[in-house]
Amino acid sequence: MAVHRYLCEFVPEDIEAALGRRYVIGPEIAVGGQGAVFRATRTSQPDGTAANDVVALKLHFDRRKTDRVQPEIPATENFSHPNLARLIEYGYCDVAGRCTRYIASEFIEGQPLSVLLKNGPLLESEVLAIGRDVLSAIAEIWSQRIVHGDIKPSNIMVRNSGGYMMLGSVDRAVLIDLGAARYLNLHNTRTLRPSRYLDQPDRRAAVRPIGTWGYFSPEQIKGADALSCASDVFSLGVVMLQCLLGRHPTDGDQGALTDGIRASGQRLAASTALLCSLDRMLSARPAFRPNPAELSRRFQSLRQTMLAELAMVDRAPMKAQD
Repeated sequence: MAVHRYLCEFVPEDIEAALGRRYVIGPEIAVGGQGAVFRATRTSQPDGTAANDVVALKLHFDRRKTDRVQPEIPATENFSHPNLARLIEYGYCDVAGRCTRYIASEFIEGQPLSVLLKNGPLLESEVLAIGRDVLSAIAEIWSQRIVHGDIKPSNIMVRNSGGYMMLGSVDRAVLIDLGAARYLNLHNTRTLRPSRYLDQPDRRAAVRPIGTWGYFSPEQIKGADALSCASDVFSLGVVMLQCLLGRHPTDGDQGALTDGIRASGQRLAASTALLCSLDRMLSARPAFRPNPAELSRRFQSLRQTMLAELAMVDRAPMKAQD
């Protein structure tokens, strides 16, 4: 018998059967506390209409955790944006007799930023491109009063327009996985509360926001009554500084982010304009952080200027040697 190559509890044949043979399950992409993600091909829609969609198929086995993925559905089904993964299909099915929620989203060709960072720091032009695109995505979801809540390198897919990756080639980024997102309840527009869950079955235990340690905004980790897009802007600032450094700026220490951090005080191969913008993004006070749409346009302008200057240097004639 062949060795099973999947690390999670899901068996591909069981998934395909549960979904009416409408999906062909491919390789496993990720496994985590919320379930597993596979690359898959959807061959037909629920109504039987033929389809040919390559998707990231996320499955959640444990019914006790399905409330944690509930927000992902209303948070993504109405978006069509080049820097957000498109929702394709979702629902419940029985996998090997167990109730399972599934979510099929657009499969983004490229690689997670977390993988790219294993090779070291990125170029400033790449960091600007990532910041520009993710800020555009943040602005788009905030237009519907949605906070992503878990911006980190593994939730950012990077690629270049040619479809391959090499040093200096990153020029596109897509924000994925709105599983920790929260949105304003239309029946209660007073506040947008951070996602919270119990780390332990003991309900007396302290609660913590859904997300990733080392990337929470100060107000998110403090359990503020209301969050805004400024929280996502802070988290992205941490990611962008990590891209320039080639390592996490506080080595994952969430406590070191409590009062904000500064990029301009560190020795970085980056322009003053970018470092000053990062300082604002990483301010401890949400009101001091820049508007994501405006900053996205700013980063695009900075990147265009930088690339134009580099092109001029490349075209400049070499001085004659004595």
